[in-house]
Amino acid sequence: MAWDDGTVDASLATALARTHAWFEANSGWAPPDPETLADWRAEGVCRCPDECLVVIDGVCAHGLASWNLVLAALAADDAARAARLGSRRP
Repeated sequence: MAWDDGTVDASLATALARTHAWFEANSGWAPPDPETLADWRAEGVCRCPDECLVVIDGVCAHGLASWNLVLAALAADDAARAARLGSRRP
């Protein structure tokens, strides 16, 4: 995820990279459904892929990013990719 100026927090980038490495090594995971994520947000908490409970945009003791962070980063990547593809059209 990037700040408004386009820079990425190094610790966040590390947590996201560690989380994606965790995905590669562990099977059977799935992102939460939108309702579950909304419930967690309403409570001010979120789970990480390893089921640790953290603050909404937190990182667990194992260094994994919360699902909220993971999904936000994926959405930002998708938006950036779409913008790049859109700028290539005549």
